[in-house]
Amino acid sequence: MAIEKIKSAGQDEVQTEVQTDVQALSSQAVARRHMLLKGLGKGAAVLAATVPIQTLAGQNLLTPDRLHQCSVSGMHSGVHSATPAGTPVCGGFSPGYWGQIQNGQPKRTWPLLPNGWTYDTKCSAVFTKRVLSGDPTLFQVMNPPAYANTDERHWICAWLNALSQSFSFPYTGQQVLDFYYSTTPGVSADALSFFKTYMENN
Repeated sequence: MAIEKIKSAGQDEVQTEVQTDVQALSSQAVARRHMLLKGLGKGAAVLAATVPIQTLAGQNLLTPDRLHQCSVSGMHSGVHSATPAGTPVCGGFSPGYWGQIQNGQPKRTWPLLPNGWTYDTKCSAVFTKRVLSGDPTLFQVMNPPAYANTDERHWICAWLNALSQSFSFPYTGQQVLDFYYSTTPGVSADALSFFKTYMENN
């Protein structure tokens, strides 16, 4: 992640965590993002990572219950009345889907993981905030029952959903990791709540 300084009228510069990988955005989407950040009012500060790149690029998705925009920030407010009736929904696979086992390996094909990681990589090598008892692999965390009630299981699930882009998942794999590692109060907790509530529905 990089640190981007945002200026607003009558206020000091506010440092905000943002994604540096915006090459995938169209020039029009980049312009919209710039105007959004530039137009912040006095006293406002925005964590840009809470707005998915797909949303900034113009994609409009709803949560499966069709009551919220499909983003971490969107889950806190209702759908705007102008939202078209046919707007598509987002979603993802459940931890149970990714944790199915066959002959000691994942039954479901996992997406290609970055950095040479595999399903046999230690969970603590990717999600480093804590080491789970026994220092399990990513797949061991996903395959219950030992780690069924851990936050890490849901973070891994969100990460796999993002990497596979299943069911129009609204974030990239890197964005999921950015949420996990965010030091801004409440951001990780809100993201985890969003993933558990809305993104594990298949």
